[in-house]
Amino acid sequence: MQIVVTVICKPKYSGSLRDIIISDLEKGRHELNVDLEKKPGRPNGWAKVSAEGLPGKLNISWEAAAKTLIVRAIAKRGNNPHELLGRFLSYLMQKRRHRISSILIRPS
Repeated sequence: MQIVVTVICKPKYSGSLRDIIISDLEKGRHELNVDLEKKPGRPNGWAKVSAEGLPGKLNISWEAAAKTLIVRAIAKRGNNPHELLGRFLSYLMQKRRHRISSILIRPS
């Protein structure tokens, strides 16, 4: 199962929301773990995020030109990534809601 979340950021903010999120998660305060990251600090990179005890992974990428964060929640073997995605969205709304213009959630 895969769910795609598109987070559109407000135009007045510059910089990568992905980099900010990864920096927060690496501090370990949000019960989410950064498993792998490609091109840290670069405009178009990605990261894989998981949570201990929850099925699935989040693939997070940043589209700099569109100021859009794309999150793919993926789970295998009949598991659902709903709890993991819920934890991530909770973090996003709690800590980064001032940067967000809209959020679109759709199954893929």
